[in-house]
Amino acid sequence: MRYTLDFPSQPVKVPADFANNIANLPLFKYLEPDFSPAQYHESIQKLEKFTHIIHLGTGGSSLGPQALYAIADAPDRTFSFFDNIDPDGFHQRLKHIDFSQTGLLVVSKSGNTAETLVQLATLKKFYDDKGLTLKDHLVIITQTDGNALHTFAKSNDIVIVPHHNQIGGRFAVFTEVGILPGLLMGLDMEAFRKGAQGAIVAFKTAPATCPAIESACFLAQSKLHPVMFPYTDKLKLLSAWFAQLWGESLGKKNKAGERFGSTPIQALGATDQHSQLQLYLDGPKDKFFTFLEVADKADLDAADLGIDHPAYIPLSGAGLKKLLQAELRATYETLRAHELPLRLITVPTVNSYYLGQLMVNIVLETLAVASIWDVNPFDQPAVEEGKVLALKFLNDKK
Repeated sequence: MRYTLDFPSQPVKVPADFANNIANLPLFKYLEPDFSPAQYHESIQKLEKFTHIIHLGTGGSSLGPQALYAIADAPDRTFSFFDNIDPDGFHQRLKHIDFSQTGLLVVSKSGNTAETLVQLATLKKFYDDKGLTLKDHLVIITQTDGNALHTFAKSNDIVIVPHHNQIGGRFAVFTEVGILPGLLMGLDMEAFRKGAQGAIVAFKTAPATCPAIESACFLAQSKLHPVMFPYTDKLKLLSAWFAQLWGESLGKKNKAGERFGSTPIQALGATDQHSQLQLYLDGPKDKFFTFLEVADKADLDAADLGIDHPAYIPLSGAGLKKLLQAELRATYETLRAHELPLRLITVPTVNSYYLGQLMVNIVLETLAVASIWDVNPFDQPAVEEGKVLALKFLNDKK
């Protein structure tokens, strides 16, 4: 994976103890051992007989697995991710599902997430109404601490995969939250871990010249809004995972009460050249652009339309691959000519290994910005206020 950096270097550096602190984080400790899928044997045995899996979860419990599913060329079984609670959308998506052939994977670290609990209760009614025994279809990933999901699982003899108690939400794709669904999709999750491990080793070997850290220093100093701009459909959902990671980790007050944060923006090449590029070029210069390029892409043959028209003549003989490459280069160089800060990350191919490597680099960058700003990247205190209030409103109506 290659980084091309096109922004001014910054004198800001991460604190001296940053590399040591990173090495001791539970996430990076977790990634040190070799991969062993044995712990997932019972849950895989339960779910692998189904051709379809419904995945219930929200936020980090869902976005990481969705990013994994997006890179699966021929998944072993189809997945439907239910990460919202809109009843119309929920019902519409369930109308044509054969529940006899559908497994259910429910994920919540706390086990008390309101959305996930009500999603599960709703799905239980569907299974019950069809005369199906829920426990024969269901696996739950949660902490084994007596929370609501854990209590339900124990009471109903449901398979539980213990959620790592120190790695949650937006960082959990590297744990059972990502590994189990990845295995059920048929992805090489050992390679995913090796890619993640490789990124950590590269950082530890030369932290001062790590491109992710250089980028973090610029972003921390400039406070620009980061735009994630993949030129591949397979990494579109990586942008959604990144948006939660960045926003929820960095939108904080530091110990002195100062507010920090920048707004993550999702774009997709070439689609959003037609919806956002005007803003980027002539709007405020308050953004930092990350282009994601895939070196090895499918090259589909194209017929000749046989028309002598100035709009088509330059395109004659060019397939989708050549056009996408040309538009990426053109957009990149246009932004560069407008003196906008940007970088290009070139991924050799989209597979489990490089996704793991890319995700860890994004995590490292996020944690480095948090360290410079002196904010805690692992909590989300403001979000909890809304959760408490939502439950109060529910109780007020009873």
